[in-house]
Amino acid sequence: MTAMMKTPDMKNVEHLRQAEEKDVVKVFCRIRSPQDENYTSCLRILSDKEVSLISHNAASSRAGPKELHCTFRQVFKGDDSQQTVFKQVALPLIKNLFSGRNGLLFAYGITGSGKTYTMTGDSQDSGIIPRSLDVIFNNITHLQADKYIFKPDKMNGFEIQSDRDASKDRHRELQTYLKSARSQKTPKKKDDIDEFKNIPEYIQLEDVDEDNSYAVFVSYIEIYKNTVYDLLDSNINDAGRSRNLQAKIVREDSAHNMYVHGVVEVEVKSSKEACEVLYSGMRRKRVAVTLLNSGSSRGHAVFTIRLVQAPLDRYGEFPIHDKQIIHVSQLCLVDLAGSERSNRTKNCGQRLMESGNINNSLMTLKSCLEILRENQLQGTKKLVPYRDSKLTYLLKNYFEGKSQIHALICVNPTADDFDETIHVMKFADVTKEVQVTQQVDSAKHNLNFPVGRRKDNQMHVEEFRKANQHIQERSTDEECSVDAAFPSLEMKEPGNNNLIPDLLNFLELRKTQYQSVKNNSESKEKEFSDRLKLLIEENILLLQESANLKDTYYHEKKKRINLELKLCRVDSRIQELQQTIKDQNEDIKATEQKLAEINMQINQQQLDTKVLTQKYKKKFLAEVEKGEREMKYMLHKQEAELKELAKETLKPLSKLKRILNNGSAFSSTSSSDSDLYQHGQGTVIRSISPISPRALSTVLKQSSSSSEELLKAETHRSPAQQQSLKSPKLLPQRGSTTNAVA
Repeated sequence: MTAMMKTPDMKNVEHLRQAEEKDVVKVFCRIRSPQDENYTSCLRILSDKEVSLISHNAASSRAGPKELHCTFRQVFKGDDSQQTVFKQVALPLIKNLFSGRNGLLFAYGITGSGKTYTMTGDSQDSGIIPRSLDVIFNNITHLQADKYIFKPDKMNGFEIQSDRDASKDRHRELQTYLKSARSQKTPKKKDDIDEFKNIPEYIQLEDVDEDNSYAVFVSYIEIYKNTVYDLLDSNINDAGRSRNLQAKIVREDSAHNMYVHGVVEVEVKSSKEACEVLYSGMRRKRVAVTLLNSGSSRGHAVFTIRLVQAPLDRYGEFPIHDKQIIHVSQLCLVDLAGSERSNRTKNCGQRLMESGNINNSLMTLKSCLEILRENQLQGTKKLVPYRDSKLTYLLKNYFEGKSQIHALICVNPTADDFDETIHVMKFADVTKEVQVTQQVDSAKHNLNFPVGRRKDNQMHVEEFRKANQHIQERSTDEECSVDAAFPSLEMKEPGNNNLIPDLLNFLELRKTQYQSVKNNSESKEKEFSDRLKLLIEENILLLQESANLKDTYYHEKKKRINLELKLCRVDSRIQELQQTIKDQNEDIKATEQKLAEINMQINQQQLDTKVLTQKYKKKFLAEVEKGEREMKYMLHKQEAELKELAKETLKPLSKLKRILNNGSAFSSTSSSDSDLYQHGQGTVIRSISPISPRALSTVLKQSSSSSEELLKAETHRSPAQQQSLKSPKLLPQRGSTTNAVA
């Protein structure tokens, strides 16, 4: 889709340069012819590679019609024939099949868009699968090996059997067929599928190697509700019912290729036989009637064609019995079930569950392609979720291995299907940007054998047959000459004297011929005896070799059975481990959920603690500030009181100092009671004897310094000590001091 394409930036140049060595998925588009002539189309064909998608609904009409351009490798119109689609889409994959390259072709679209018709066709015109089978068999009819020469080993590989073992298998198959034919009492009812007209495709391919021996095997499975079922299983009858219907397991072989374990692979020798197998599987498909489609497929159908080829020996007669040089290439043709919307189909119950499984698998396919494209373009290493669906898990090797992929997008052009068609075009846009690795031609082996040895061997066989026929005719003539008729012994004339000599000559000649025949017979008998002895000796050696091979075969068979048992145990162990992992993941999710709840509680508690801390911190700061204000107020008040006290205490001393400065002298002793209070030492001088002026000046200085020390000590006292000062016990009496000074 051009409107949605992403342009890579400069960081992706290196990845795009590496992508030049790869091949992208080729996406084609086929538009179905509408059944109603008066329909409204949402699709307009611009060219043979581009279409335009136009919306006509009421929501988009106010802002103008919404138009999107989509580009494809090729756009097929409704009137294009099945043959045209086949030649453009499927024929290149068949050519690569003979070159040894795997191929995948899947049809994608909504329900009722013509996917099944394109893949299988109808009674009037065959589809891609029958035409592919016809092209394959028209090119290898004279190059096929005898049936059961190639035999599946039940591990997604093949082994080569001897002519004798293959003959036994063919005889066993014939007996089984005759037994089933005798047990069938009523003739088989004809089905509409049996009346399909297979139009032969006479297309000559160039990559067919005539010096190889070929065999074709087909299998047909259905993925229903994300479970794999075998449509060719002998336990399933033509009605699709089974007494013991078992799901198949998708496994990985030793070469890391995905395959369905235990699937029935039928060896077919003609396109007619292959189509019979195809139609027998189609009768067993799950098909239902919905509001949008009268024959809606309820599962994904996967038809696989496996082409097995091995080079002939040096003489061009038999394939080389070496498993290492067998090359198997396969073409996978997938008819995907259409996506459905429940609000349109009105499905309920079983049909609704089927629709859910179909949509989930298609969404998984799209998700895998998106992540794969992102990893290729941006160089990321995201895990592609192939295991989320059996469909993507089975097709994993085609997207990540060496193969060629074609996608056929089927579109219904009606306006009612516009919303579903948008999603289909988005899927096509993602798919055409996915890259796959180009595969080197590995079907040819350099064995240094002469080219054209098959034709040379056929010419030698024809010449030997003609020479042997000539020898047999000549020996037959010689043996018949001994039985020649006697000459006539009747004497017609009396003078006939030649009768007895002629008879003697005839007898002599006959005796000579008889002796020659006898000698020839004896020599041939001796030659036959010698040859018989040689054959007996060779037979004894072959019997010994056969016994050794049987022992080896039984040993390998026992080993294979043990490996299969071990594989079953490993599979069961893997399932147990997967279940354990699933349970542990659930426990981890539950534990993570509990841990998340605990973390939420812890975070809530921390938030509450933080709120409370901020609240009490503000309250504490307010109380501290209040206490500081009260403390400052009390200190200021006490300081004022002490200053006032010191001022009143120093007043008498100031007066006394002025008196001393004026020169007044005291010569006589004063008899008055004067109390001198010295603060700090706690000494009270109640009577002062007559002193000299110098002594009085010294006393005044000491009193002044004591008052200053008292003021300084009051300033540095603790709040408790300052509180105690309020008590009148500690303060000196104002009257006593005055009296003392007086």
